[in-house]
Amino acid sequence: MPARNHHALFTIEGHCWRPRGFSKLDLEGLNRHYQIPDLSTVDARLQGKAVRLRKLVDLAGPDYGAEWMTIESADGEYSVSLPLNETTRTAVIIHEVDGQPIPHDEGGPVRFVVPFHADQCVNVKSVGRIVLSREPGRDTRPSQQEGAAPAKDAARTGESAQ
Repeated sequence: MPARNHHALFTIEGHCWRPRGFSKLDLEGLNRHYQIPDLSTVDARLQGKAVRLRKLVDLAGPDYGAEWMTIESADGEYSVSLPLNETTRTAVIIHEVDGQPIPHDEGGPVRFVVPFHADQCVNVKSVGRIVLSREPGRDTRPSQQEGAAPAKDAARTGESAQ
């Protein structure tokens, strides 16, 4: 169980040595090499201020054998399970848009995004926790549901994952 941080926006827990919550101050206090002040410089389709997920996962200290991560929305209704090492190379946590915190009704306070990923449904709004594990976790993406249209079709038509 992660250490209590009453100001945590989200937690990283599961198969890790140092499960923890991350506050806005934690995100802003990371070394500048892990900060992305203007996300549009990485992907022109995105905007806001973000941090590289790789550093946050490193701070939690993945346990030996942790090969998957499940990103869950705060309400628990939406989750995505992705390979840990492959995903953390490019994934980011967006915590600010237009110089302001992201409101809850607009998918805040933090969003998980994998720039340039073929499946836009891997992006999660209102992240509540990230769970590291040895096996794939719960994945509620439409592309993972039996009989659902492929996620690339949803992205092409402009439909949102959430």
